[in-house]
Amino acid sequence: MGGMRFFERIFPGIALQARAAALASQSSNLRLPSREIGAEFTIDGALGLIPVFRALQVLTTSAEQIPLTCERGGVVAKGRSVPALVRRPDPDCDQSEWTADCIMSLALDGNLFLLKVQGTDGSTVAARVLPPHEVTILRDPQTRRVSYAWSGRTYSAAEIVHKRYLRVPGRERGLGPLQAARAEITGALDVRTYAALHFRGTGQPNGLLSLKYAKTPEDATKARKAWNVSAADPDNLTGVRVIGGDVAYTPLTPDPAKAQLLDLRTFTVTEVARLFGIPSSLMLVTLEGNSMTYSNVDQEWLGFVRFSLMGYLRKIERALTEVSPLGQDIRFNVEALLRPDTTTRYKAHHAALADGWRTPDEIREIEGLPPLTTEQRKQIEAHKPAKDTAAL
Repeated sequence: MGGMRFFERIFPGIALQARAAALASQSSNLRLPSREIGAEFTIDGALGLIPVFRALQVLTTSAEQIPLTCERGGVVAKGRSVPALVRRPDPDCDQSEWTADCIMSLALDGNLFLLKVQGTDGSTVAARVLPPHEVTILRDPQTRRVSYAWSGRTYSAAEIVHKRYLRVPGRERGLGPLQAARAEITGALDVRTYAALHFRGTGQPNGLLSLKYAKTPEDATKARKAWNVSAADPDNLTGVRVIGGDVAYTPLTPDPAKAQLLDLRTFTVTEVARLFGIPSSLMLVTLEGNSMTYSNVDQEWLGFVRFSLMGYLRKIERALTEVSPLGQDIRFNVEALLRPDTTTRYKAHHAALADGWRTPDEIREIEGLPPLTTEQRKQIEAHKPAKDTAAL
């Protein structure tokens, strides 16, 4: 949930209309009218779509489960040797929340800005995630050097690390999924708004009065008022309506599925899933004709980590490595996320022990357990079955 708190803190009702308009002007001539249906694109509006919220939730929840590791010369630091900057990149939040903040910055804005916070000894003690929409990128036309303006101050490129989700040649800022698919997201918002206003704002009547004697608009108006007065009669508890003349009433009951545009809204879910690279099973939607098995879901999950989630994690790794001392390589341990089920894992451990290419302590480390004590080793040896010497 760190990513959601980040949004509330950094995007408090801010509509990114100016930036969205700038992106649209560079990529197309699309202009959407400012009205209830077809309103301007905003981050708030996009987050109001259930598929978008779910996609961001999957990304942040997945990333929050992955621990950060520090390597020095190919050796992974453990225990107290892990730098404080890796254990807690920002003292204002824990490691998982900081990771979710980075994911949300890249997903919502396409840019990640980390401010290096220096300690009294000049070392970097924190990598603070800045609100991406508040940061302005400046480039000197003479020297071509880049600087950053934020909160009334200007920072050099040595003070802020900038990573872009998708690099577009000629643009200083990166492009995020929501900005790239602005027209599609706006269309999804239009579908939701139309469905919500279908019974209130489309003008479709609840029924139709057929009047054989109506010759003028005044006749029709008179019959309609008589019908409504009959319905509003406080003594008419049954709701039965009777008016004079040759009148026939035909109720117009719309198909609920069509009124809510269910097929189109399901299509929106699949489009958002494709936009963020989220498997349909994680988006809690079943595609027609797609038979999901345990093996299929496992492969979907593996593909999600490799080709979607890693697109965010690699940029965060490189950003944190840049703010760390030389010689340190910061990585996400994705093995924790890709671990198979318990039965499969234990069978693999058993085979590794039997073939002699792993030791018990190595397997215990994989499972997050401490090495065996001397007493535990004695107990294991004592319970080992005796070898069948007769068979030798």
